[in-house]
This record gives sequence, C-alpha cells and structure tokens, in this order.
Amino acid sequence: MGGEMSSAAFRGADLPANRAHCVDEVQKTDEELMVALREGDREALAELVRRYQRDIFRFCQHYLRDFELARELTQETFVRVYVARQRFDEARKFRPWVLCIARNLSLNELKRKKPVRMELLEEYASVARGPDGELHRSADGIPDQELMEKERRDALARLLDSLDAESREIVMLRFFQKMAAKDIAEVVGSTEGAVRTRIHRILKSLREKSLATKDHL
Repeated sequence: MGGEMSSAAFRGADLPANRAHCVDEVQKTDEELMVALREGDREALAELVRRYQRDIFRFCQHYLRDFELARELTQETFVRVYVARQRFDEARKFRPWVLCIARNLSLNELKRKKPVRMELLEEYASVARGPDGELHRSADGIPDQELMEKERRDALARLLDSLDAESREIVMLRFFQKMAAKDIAEVVGSTEGAVRTRIHRILKSLREKSLATKDHL
C-alpha cells in the first residue's frame, strides 16, 4: 500500500528522538501536529512520538504486563496514528484519541492470549523498602516523612488492587494519567456522566474499604 507506514518501517524510521527537533514542531499543539502530519510532515509524527511514547508504553504495560509486547504495541499505536492521519478530526483532543487506539490494541491482544491480570497499581509507586522488606530509616531510627508517605501510597495501592479490572482502569486514567471524565469517556467508550458516576462510586467504595481494613488514608 503506497504511502503507508509498516511497523518495520516505523521501527527503522529516523525519528527526532535521535536528532534535534524543529522549533516549529515543538511549539505546535498535538492537534496542530496531526494537521501537519496529514499534510505530509513526517517531523510532526516524530514529535508526537517524542511526547507520548513513554505514556503509551506504560499505558499498554498496565494491560499486558509484558515489556516487549507493550513496546511492540506502542510502536503499532503510532503506526495506526499515521495510517489514520487523514481521518483525524482536529476538533478532537489527540491524547484521548491515541490512548483509545492503544487501549483497543491492548485489549485485542489480551483476547488472543491467555488472560493475565492487569498491572498492580502498587507498581506505579516507587520502591522505598530494602531487600528484606523493611522500611529504610533515617539515622535516628525514625522513618523519614517521605517513607511514611510511601506507606500511605502502598495502603492506597492495596485498596486499588482490590477493585475489578474496569474500575482500576478508570482510576488509572483519572488519577495516574490525569485525564478529565470527558476524555476518559472517549477512551473507554462511555459517557461523561457515566464516568463521573463510576468515579464517585469507586471512591466511596475505597473509603469504606479503608475504614474496614484500618488503612486510613
């Protein structure tokens, strides 16, 4: 198919991750970059890769828990972006659109393979324990404030992991990807009102579980 980009070609492309970016590209919004890409500017795609490849990798990793597969689907996501460049509506936000592509690729891959549990949200937190599982302590033997905060994050992570997969997905998008309810709705194929209701119910459930387990946050 003339003019289209294969996964192999994408992996071998000379992207600005390895060279200086044009100032004009860096200053453009995501949506302006998509317009430029539609008009034939390959540098626009490279700038989008630079901005989003890490986020999309972690996003895919959340579903797949497979480093190589997440990397492969990250590449495939940008191939799909290139292929769909003519159909992109610049009135839409790029971020939820591209995350929707990554989500669909990840869910399709999970359907083909043996189901695996989504990444524990606890793994999003930085590790603050030693090899023996004990808290690192300051010189006077008292846990540092930062480590105490880590304990609170761990308690929260345990509660989040008790949620069903769909609820964890909503939490991941809202609180880790920092997405608005409207954008989450676009990613998961729902409505803004339904997402807001779901978030309210999830938070209420987490508060109740926190009280029940004495993990006061």
